[in-house]
Amino acid sequence: MIYNEMLVQVPMCSHDKVELEVCVIGGNDDIKKELSYHKANIVEIEDESGLAESENQFDIIISTKYVSSVYLNKALKEKGIAVQPANSLTDTELFEKVGKLMYINQPYWFFDEDEKIHTILFSSKKYHGQADIVRNKSDFIEHTEYYNTDMHISAFNYPTKVFKTILSSIKI
Repeated sequence: MIYNEMLVQVPMCSHDKVELEVCVIGGNDDIKKELSYHKANIVEIEDESGLAESENQFDIIISTKYVSSVYLNKALKEKGIAVQPANSLTDTELFEKVGKLMYINQPYWFFDEDEKIHTILFSSKKYHGQADIVRNKSDFIEHTEYYNTDMHISAFNYPTKVFKTILSSIKI
């Protein structure tokens, strides 16, 4: 529940467009349920190869698996946002690979129900995950059990040691 809320709500509440073109890669019913609370036209695909024919098509790409920056950059619109899982908050190899073609590239993190830490990589052609939160979206999400505006903002805060470790591999 928490994972799907944070995977969906963070990018959806960071894009200022009301009705969004969204691509879900390797999704599940819980992701679809989270998206149902927004105005979105949803395309579902199994893996990044499904993006090969897409060009400037999506406002948001939500993936449950790795997607290369080449596919993301090509498939996202001018102000597009993509999220995908990272192995850890210090997964600098992934941050560098995906960040090559993105303007903003920063991880966010949270704890799930079992107190396991999850890290998601937020990559964008325009929007900053923390600074560009759209409060007239995030403040009015009522169905969630974890996500709220404060959790969204705090998910992008890092301990000093972690920030120093990842600073050269992220774009903020």
